[in-house]
Parts: sequence; structure tokens; C-alpha cells
Amino acid sequence: MKSESIGTRAAFSSNPCNQADKRSGFTLLEALVALALLLAFVSVLVPYLFHARRIMDNSEQRIAAQILLRTLLNAPFDRSHLANNAVRVGELNGLHWRIVAKSMTADDASSRNSHSWTAYRIAATVSWDVGQSVTAETVRLAKSE
Repeated sequence: MKSESIGTRAAFSSNPCNQADKRSGFTLLEALVALALLLAFVSVLVPYLFHARRIMDNSEQRIAAQILLRTLLNAPFDRSHLANNAVRVGELNGLHWRIVAKSMTADDASSRNSHSWTAYRIAATVSWDVGQSVTAETVRLAKSE
């Protein structure tokens, strides 16, 4: 009489999973290709990450400089000093600012009128470190005398 056993070790003498266990994981070539791709990806991103870090390091000073620049350009100013191509400089909380006002000329009929206006180009610069500055320009009108 022949008997069969289910679930005993004798029934699984040749296990088909043993060959699959030997091949699990990555080969050395696959690991090297994955490492090369990872290094290429990192080498492309690193310069951008350092640039972003540099921008963020100066962000507080840059924001303060832009606020001061807008304040300088929007502040009321004495229009009588514009005729002399005025230059004003100053410092506030470590921010160095400079405003230059130059007259703009126009050769049209309205500039010859006795009640004409003169346009002035106002350029403002705020700097906080060597090579670090923001600049803005606007045009203001003053009555010609």
C-alpha cells in the first residue's frame, strides 16, 4: 500500500523556490548603473541648490532694501532742488542709499509754453553689501520757472 503525506518535509524534497532565492536582489552591474544615475542627478541639482541657498541668505536684507527703495521713491521731495541735478545719499540700518535726479529735455511745442512742466528722471539705488544692490527709476514732473 502506498501512502501519501501532505505537508511533511519528505514531500518537498526538491523545492522550486531554492533557485529563485539564489537570484533575488540586484546584480553588481544593476547597482552600479543605479548609482551612476543617482550621481548624475545630484550633480545636476547641486549648483541650483547652492544658488537657492545664497538667495535665501540675503533675503532679509534684499527685502529691507526693496522696502527702503520704494519708500524713497514714493516719499514727497523738494522739487526746487531738482533743477540742480541733485544727488542725495544716506544710510539707514546698514543700507546705503543714493538718489540721483536729472532733468529730461524734450523739443516739442509744449516745452516752449510759459506754464510748461519739466520731467526729471529719478534713479534710486540701495546697497547692503559689496555687489549687492537694488535699483529703481521713475519720472517726476516739476513746474518750470
